[in-house]
Amino acid sequence: MKVVSKAALGLALAVSSVSMMAAFPAQAQKDKKEKEAKGPQLKLSKEFRAAMAPVDAAAKANNPAGVLTAAASLDAAATTPDEKYVLNQYRLDAGIKTKDPKAQAQALDGMLATGLVPAADAAKFQFYLGKFAYEANDFAKADTALTAAAAGGYNSTDLYLTQSQLYSKQNKAPQAMASLEKAIAAEKAAGKPVPDEWYKFGISQAYKSKDMAATARWSAMQLAANPTPENWRQALVLYRDGGNLGRKVELDLFRLMRATNSLAGERDYYDYAYVANQDGLPGEAKTAIDLLKAKGSVSNRSINELYTEVSGKVTADKSSLATEEKRAGSAPNGVLAAGTGNAYLGYGEYAKAVPLLQTALTKGGVDADEVNTRLGIALAMSGQKEEAKKVFASVKGARTGIAQFWLTWLNQGAAPAA
Repeated sequence: MKVVSKAALGLALAVSSVSMMAAFPAQAQKDKKEKEAKGPQLKLSKEFRAAMAPVDAAAKANNPAGVLTAAASLDAAATTPDEKYVLNQYRLDAGIKTKDPKAQAQALDGMLATGLVPAADAAKFQFYLGKFAYEANDFAKADTALTAAAAGGYNSTDLYLTQSQLYSKQNKAPQAMASLEKAIAAEKAAGKPVPDEWYKFGISQAYKSKDMAATARWSAMQLAANPTPENWRQALVLYRDGGNLGRKVELDLFRLMRATNSLAGERDYYDYAYVANQDGLPGEAKTAIDLLKAKGSVSNRSINELYTEVSGKVTADKSSLATEEKRAGSAPNGVLAAGTGNAYLGYGEYAKAVPLLQTALTKGGVDADEVNTRLGIALAMSGQKEEAKKVFASVKGARTGIAQFWLTWLNQGAAPAA
């Protein structure tokens, strides 16, 4: 995935360095103050000046290609740092004008090696040197130069993006993600929108490194910025496929996919219905398939068979809940209250689900993180968003990820889909 542009110095880079023309012509120098303002004054031998005459002539004739041709054979003639600096300044200027990355990289390398690049420009030169090296697949050189640029204070979005992609090429996912986060922070600080591709790149780095916690965190960052149904589906499917969530966590994931309108295709609806039925929730399983049927006719045999099965269970299941609700109040632990509350949640009867789930937590003997997840869902779906946020924030362990996704959705202030 391409997140950085090709390196292009532009004329600003050339004019910001020591003036390449001031040191070469054999004309009277300007006053000392002006010379000091421009930077170091370079001493050139008569032999070097003579050898450079064709280069200078091509430059004055505005023939940058001619400059590069003439300069190609003069590296041996430049025997001092001053002479090497001047030769490479001509090469840099011509490389910029001809858009020749190899010439520009060679010039930057040569100028930096002399130690004469002004301190104000050194980090910038290192950045462009690193970027050219990256684009030439010289990753070791790119890493060295970009690190030097950052150490020298050249902290820009482009630097962070280049480092991020460089680290990705080197299979250093943690460093790639860290640099990308710096780029995002810099872009936000500048008041600019962050491209969705950047978040996708971060997600891909986390997922490829099998860091599911980081995958969830990057997905949450993307969703906070761009909460589209497509992004929600990608985030939740990656989270589901990246680990063994178990049926009960997967059910709460499908519930969130429904709330975010990110169920897509027959397989999503079938899987949702299947998991709900396996969890003893025929009413919710039927609702999942009803949502699919509302989109058009369904010819899939497995879906229709499941629909027939769960539809035949709904009446008896729903009529038993009132009795189960009464029994839950006198039960020695919260298991029955948790199951009945979850069933009411599946039927969309949130006002009945909430107190039962709260009772389950009070009585104990249940998985508190599971019950709190479902209590948070019931509160969220009934419009009690602040209460839901507090409950989701208390969820720990293996359910932290799904609880954080629900929190992300709540923080967007979105209303649930049908």
